[in-house]
Amino acid sequence: MNGGWQSTHLNLSALDLKFREVAKGSPEFLDRAHFKILDETKELLHYRLQSWPTFVGPEKLADLKRVGIEVSRLIRSVPEKIFRNDPVKLAGFYGLGSPWLAEVLFDPPTGAETMLSRGDLIETASGFKCIEWNFTPSLGGWDTTIITSQLLSASPTSRFIESERLRPAFTDTMLEMFRFVIDDLRGKGIIDSGELTIAFVTHAEEVPHIAGGLYYFDRELQRTIEAMGIDLQGRTVACTAEDLVPAEDGLHLADRRVGAVIELGGNGTPPHVYRQFKGNLVGLYNGPMNTILSNKRNVALLSQHAASGAFSAEEHAFIGAHVPWTRLVAPGEIDYEGKMSPLAELLMDRQEQFVLKDASSYGGAGVVLGRFASPETWRQTLDNALAKGDWVVQEILESLPYLYQSGDYGCSIHDVIWGPFVFGERYGGVVLRMQPKAAGGAVNLSLSATEGIVLEI
Repeated sequence: MNGGWQSTHLNLSALDLKFREVAKGSPEFLDRAHFKILDETKELLHYRLQSWPTFVGPEKLADLKRVGIEVSRLIRSVPEKIFRNDPVKLAGFYGLGSPWLAEVLFDPPTGAETMLSRGDLIETASGFKCIEWNFTPSLGGWDTTIITSQLLSASPTSRFIESERLRPAFTDTMLEMFRFVIDDLRGKGIIDSGELTIAFVTHAEEVPHIAGGLYYFDRELQRTIEAMGIDLQGRTVACTAEDLVPAEDGLHLADRRVGAVIELGGNGTPPHVYRQFKGNLVGLYNGPMNTILSNKRNVALLSQHAASGAFSAEEHAFIGAHVPWTRLVAPGEIDYEGKMSPLAELLMDRQEQFVLKDASSYGGAGVVLGRFASPETWRQTLDNALAKGDWVVQEILESLPYLYQSGDYGCSIHDVIWGPFVFGERYGGVVLRMQPKAAGGAVNLSLSATEGIVLEI
């Protein structure tokens, strides 16, 4: 078990390596039964938690923040950088139906500058690289407070931290998100003091589920307000967008004015909500830009146009360092490693080097890794992607090796996906997804992956 994991963890921090050197030889850390609190307490949690924490030092944390914030900014710049905000081109590429609609959506304010988002980064031998970026608040990992609390109360971890006389910190994602929303609303003059109602909007059938967690949202909102030291009474509600009623001062839900709408799902932003946002009467997170910017083809455009002159020299260098080779799947020739080749021929000849992705898919669906697919499945997927015209192909990245607890007893080398949150241009914490390398395939929480957190030291 010496496949370079020591240097991976030393690069995170000397303490992280020390923890693993202790843990890998200790039955207390290897036995999942000693972390039973992680399996017994399931407040708002959906996935199995990783027993071992990840201790990250200031240098690595600063690099994660830098890469996450800049990737988010560059993707949000694609409509202007690549399409020059041309309504005809935008409508055609993003399937908006008409240039008129594109003109409305991209006429400021668009909401792009205040997106709540989370990326997927892989740390490779040459640094963090972004495989995709999702601009939607409905992604998992917001519950860093709960996960961290449970992890720190597990006896083996708490004893190690006490023995090292540590006071580890973490970036509280919910607190940072509410802080960002409140700062945005105050900056726009939508609220000052008094009352703030934040509506979590979703499908009608999902409203009861979200409502069941409002006690947690209310608690975190109140904690944020107290930390900010402002005169505000906060409350969260769950509803559909259709439940919100327009008025002269914004949107209302029953007798309460709604200051912010956070879209977790639904049938898109209805006109009456969007008009209030455009009129600066309500904060909207994330609105119609969600679908546009979350499309994986934006990553392909960054990669494909990095050297086209659309980006500055600094942006070009950043894309080259942190965005893997990604292209739109379309008939014709394509450049790879300095050589032009027919795309279909290239992907069939070098199947194990690529992954095909449905550009609008989420949660690992519509993702086929060449090295784990049969030639028949790969050929069928490629044919389907060429026919549909909305898929991307990306060079497969190799995760650095990480050592984590696995199974009922033991530890093994894992692949890790780093999921930094970015709110506007602010870092909002990170959630990790780790999966035993032996499992193969994409790292997926619905299969054998576990969810972990970062402790900042």
